[in-house]
Amino acid sequence: MRQDFAPPRRQESRHFATTKNLFIEGDNLDALKLLQETYLARVQAIYIDPPYNTGKDFIYKDKFTTDKTTYEEETKARDEEGGRLVANPDTSSRYHSNWLSMMYPRLKLVRHLLSQDGVIFISIDDHEQHNLRKLLDEIFGSINFIAQFSWHSKYSPANNTKTISRQHEYILCYAKEINDFEPILIPRTAEMDARFVNHDDDPRGPYKIIPINAIGDKPASFTFPNGVKWECPKGRSPLHSNEKLLALYHDNRLWFGKTGKSQPTKKLFLSEAKQGKTAGSVLHFKDVGSTHEANEDIAKLVGKGMFSNPKPVRLVEHLLRLSTSSTSSTPPSPGQSSDASDGDIVMDFFAGSCTTAHAVMKLNQEDGGNRRLIMVQLPEKCGEKNEAFKAGYPTIADIGQEGIRRAAKQLEDKPSNPKPDKLAQNNH
Repeated sequence: MRQDFAPPRRQESRHFATTKNLFIEGDNLDALKLLQETYLARVQAIYIDPPYNTGKDFIYKDKFTTDKTTYEEETKARDEEGGRLVANPDTSSRYHSNWLSMMYPRLKLVRHLLSQDGVIFISIDDHEQHNLRKLLDEIFGSINFIAQFSWHSKYSPANNTKTISRQHEYILCYAKEINDFEPILIPRTAEMDARFVNHDDDPRGPYKIIPINAIGDKPASFTFPNGVKWECPKGRSPLHSNEKLLALYHDNRLWFGKTGKSQPTKKLFLSEAKQGKTAGSVLHFKDVGSTHEANEDIAKLVGKGMFSNPKPVRLVEHLLRLSTSSTSSTPPSPGQSSDASDGDIVMDFFAGSCTTAHAVMKLNQEDGGNRRLIMVQLPEKCGEKNEAFKAGYPTIADIGQEGIRRAAKQLEDKPSNPKPDKLAQNNH
C-alpha cells in the first residue's frame, strides 16, 4: 500500500484479525485507483455524501495538466500546515466547473468498482443537483438513471430565511446496468396485509377486491351464469375479454358482494400479491430520519457539533435495504478467496463520520447479514476552533474511525431497535 495511506492500527481496531471491512485513510482519488484491481466489479452499493458546493473552501481539487508541486505552488493549493485547501467562491467563473472537475474522476473510477447489478446513491442539494445529474448521465448513461429521491429532511420552515426555506435535499441514484438491477422490495406491513379479507371463506385465503375495468372509453357488457349483468362504467374500458371473465367466474375469482348480485370485482389473493412494497421517491423524515436525528446520531457516538448537514443512519440504512442482500451473489475477482458467508460490499469514499458504516452494521444485525464495507476518508485537519478538535480528534478520519468503533460496540452491547424520531411523533 502506498505511503500516503495510513497503515492499519491493530491496537485501535475491533476484531482486527477477522474483520473483512476496510478503512482507508487518504485521498479518495488515489484510493479508488488502488482498489481497481482487487475490487473491480465487486461493490454492490455505493453511498456518498460529498462536500456540497456552497461557495466555501473544499479540500479536493485536482489538475493533471501540470506537475503537482508546480500546480500547488501556482494556485496556493495548500494551507500553512501543508493541507490541501482551495477556495471556490461562487463569484468565480469556474464555480460549478471546479466542483464538477473534482467529482468527475472519482465517479469515473468508482463505476468500474460497481458490480453489474450495483447502484450508487449520491446526496446533493440545489446548488449542483442539475449539474451532477448531467455528469452522471455522461459517466453512467442516462438510461441507467433510477431515481431522484427527495428527502424531507427538516420538520418546519426556517423563519429567518429571506425567500423560501429549503426543507429537502436530493439523493441521485444510478445503476451500473439498469437491466441487471433488481430493486429489493420493502417488507409488507401489518396495515397492508389488513386490507386483505376473506369475505366468502375462500380456501385460498384473504384477498383484496380490485376493479375489472380501467380508464378508457370502450363500452362493454357481459352476463354471468349467475344472472348478473355487468355494464362497464362510462369512460372506462374492460380489462378482460368475455372469455377471460367467464374463466375468472368459474375459478371463483370474482366477488359479487354479500348479496351475490352486485357488480363484480376481482379477487387479488394475499398469497399471490407482490410480497413486499415498491419503494417511493419521496423519503419523509418520520420514515428515514431528519437532520435533527442525524445530529443526535453523531452526538451519541462521538459528541455534538462535529459535522454540519449530517445524514441520519436510518436514511442510509433504507437505501442499502433497497440495494443490498445479506449474502452476496457477486463472484470474487480472479485470485480472490471465495467465502459463501460474505455479503454484499458497500462503499463510501467520502466517509466523514462513517454513517454508512454504522448503517451497514445496523442492517447486518437486523437481518443477520454479512455485508462488508469499504470506507475512505481524507485525513482533513479539524480547525482548532472546531468542536471535533476540542474533543481530541485531530482529523475527520479520526472521527470516522472512532465512530465505527463506538457504533460497533453500541450494537454489540444493545440489540438494534430503531425508534421513530421523537419530534416527528410529536408533530404527527
